[in-house]
Amino acid sequence: MIDAIFQLLFRHEKPLSTTQIQKYLGPVDLEESFSQLPEDLRFVFHGRDQWATVPLADLVTDKKLLDTTFIVTDIETTGSIQGKDRIIDLAAIKVKNGKQQERFEQLVDPEQSINRHITQLTGIKNEDVAGMPTIETVMPDFMKFAGDGVFVAHNAGFDFYFIQNEIRRLGLGSLPVIVPICTFQMAKKLLPELKACGITGLSNHFNYEFEDRHRAMPDVEATCHFLDMFLETLKGEGVDRLHKLIQFQKEGLNKEQINKRIKRLEAKQKYRKQSSRR
Repeated sequence: MIDAIFQLLFRHEKPLSTTQIQKYLGPVDLEESFSQLPEDLRFVFHGRDQWATVPLADLVTDKKLLDTTFIVTDIETTGSIQGKDRIIDLAAIKVKNGKQQERFEQLVDPEQSINRHITQLTGIKNEDVAGMPTIETVMPDFMKFAGDGVFVAHNAGFDFYFIQNEIRRLGLGSLPVIVPICTFQMAKKLLPELKACGITGLSNHFNYEFEDRHRAMPDVEATCHFLDMFLETLKGEGVDRLHKLIQFQKEGLNKEQINKRIKRLEAKQKYRKQSSRR
């Protein structure tokens, strides 16, 4: 949950109290995460129990996009719960100045059963991953491949933080660049008229054809295609440096939106309590 706190504060850009953070994120236990904030270099204490993220310049080194190495990545997993579910397919392509340089692709033995829904979605069966390397072997190789490149995914809020959680669980530290690029967020900003900005929606919109949707490498290839298109468009708008790109894709969050969500969650909790008494 500490990553959820980071995403909230990074979007808000102003200090929030632990009470506000707790209310915004809902009925989850954040005590352990709050205890980790003083040791996490992403956060700064503002007094009166308020926290914010450190400036972007302290999180990511700025550079020209032409000089930036992007690690375009996708994962398939046994489910969406960090710490419980596991990666079964991990793929990435290293891209610099629009050119693909190296590839990483590996099926992973999750050491747990893949349910029918995931198999129907990805086509990956239990027998496909039996005998494959476990994440303890795969993740160090992926980290070496990624180096100090900038992580890119079409749903970075899931892929990046799922991977980061696995890295921490394995005691491997973290990826060095801790703010990912999300082509889904870029698509929402660049194509506001498009209702479906997922990979399938963009593929239909741009007539991009590919097979094996929901397998890691085909999804990475599609994401590379969209990233290249979006960066070319943004170059014409003066977005030519990494910090500008991060700020462009950011989905800001103001105090009014935070309070609105808090009131909505409190109303839901109140309704549930009343319903349980009936």
